[in-house]
Parts: sequence; C-alpha cells; structure tokens
Amino acid sequence: MCTLTILPRSPGESTQCGFRLVFSRDEQRTRASGTDPVVERTGVGHAILPRDPVGGGTWIATNDRGLAFALLNVNPPEIESSTVPGLSRGILIPELLSCHSLDAVRSGLEPLVAQVRRPFRLVVTDGDSVLEALGGSGRVHCTLHPLDRPFMRSSSGLGDHVVEPIRRAAFERTLLDADSVGPSEQDAFHQLRFEGRDECSIDMSRADACTVSWTVIEMDSRRACMRHHQSPPREQPAPITLEIDRLTRIDQSGRVET
Repeated sequence: MCTLTILPRSPGESTQCGFRLVFSRDEQRTRASGTDPVVERTGVGHAILPRDPVGGGTWIATNDRGLAFALLNVNPPEIESSTVPGLSRGILIPELLSCHSLDAVRSGLEPLVAQVRRPFRLVVTDGDSVLEALGGSGRVHCTLHPLDRPFMRSSSGLGDHVVEPIRRAAFERTLLDADSVGPSEQDAFHQLRFEGRDECSIDMSRADACTVSWTVIEMDSRRACMRHHQSPPREQPAPITLEIDRLTRIDQSGRVET
C-alpha cells in the first residue's frame, strides 16, 4: 500500500547523477508508526533511513554512494500476502545499504531473497537507471529501466490490479504528459485525493488503512538529502530533514572523485 515516483534531473541542471524520489507510505491504522529517520553507519559509509519499530527493517533509504531504495508490497489477486510465512521484506534494504552500484545491489539481493517468501517490489535508482526487483517465494527477477522520464510504481492491500490503473492514469496526466514537471508538481501528485475514491487516492484513506507518512529523497553529485514527513500529506506536516555527503562525487569536468 504505497506510491513511488522518481523524477530525473532536467537536462539543463548543473548537478550530475541527480534525481528526486517521493514515497507515500500507506499502512494499516493499527500498525505502529515508523521511527524518525537517522543517519546510520554502513560499512565504510553512511545511510539515512527510518525503521519499522516491530520488524526493524525499512521501506525507504538513501546512501552516500548515490543510491536511493524503496520497498513496496506486491498484492496479486490470488495471494493473501499477510498469510505467507518467511523473513520480513523490510530486512532487504538495510542489508543492501553498503552497495555502491546497481550491479552490487543485484548481486547482494540474490542470497537474501531465499529467506523472503512474501511478494515484494524493490526499486533502487542511481539517477541514471532504475533497478526493479520483483520477488517472493524465495525467487527474484530484476529489470533495469533507463531513468529518462518520470517513473511510478504503486501497491494496495485492495489488490494492485484494483488501484494501480487509477493512480497511473493520474500520474500520466499530471507528471508523465505534462509540459513542465518539477518538485511542486511531484508533491502535488502525492497529495491527490480522488473525490468519492479515497481508498484509491494517492493520499489514501479507508476504514482500516491510510497514508501514514511521505518521504522525499533529493540526490545530486555532492549530497543525499531525505525529508521525511511523519504524517499524511493532507495534514501538511513539517519534515524532518537529514543530509549526508556523497562518498563518490563527480567534479565539473565529469571525473569521479572518491
């Protein structure tokens, strides 16, 4: 139950390897709130992430190698995901935060998925490409997409097939086919509520679940920034903002600095 969008940097912008990712987290009303994000040590580097206080995992993170991670449930009509046993999907991102590239994420993911039974969609981007890993039942299939246009994925406990077409139509109208797209348009998309269809909205609400938080990750060649709003967009919460310097940077001539 979530919605993810990623905007690539505009061609004319001065920063390199940049992108802006927004993630709306939808959860059961009875589930404990996620913790505030913190900066954590990851091997030789650092990452920013909130945590699930029950399972200890996370659904969103960014590291100082220029990667951003987002985890969505997958809810096919024929599977009752909550009844499938196995290790929590939330452990995937914390185990991969020391990765320095999408190739490293793909390699690191393979031994982990053997323990994860519930369906999941892991999305990781470096600003040039998006690695999408669909897994469950101990298997995973990875696809690499170029990040040359706005990107969106969503899920819902009502069934992804029920909600995704409605959200995608709004995405195509407001972000994919728009003449001008930037942070304000992306934020406005994540605040959308469809009249009479609150359960399908981006900022969703129904009797047993709602959008509980939303997170913005902004990446450029010098730093990674997370702005985490610990309540739904409709409440216009003030964000918790954290930044880390990039370990791998690109200078003005395009050379890689470490």
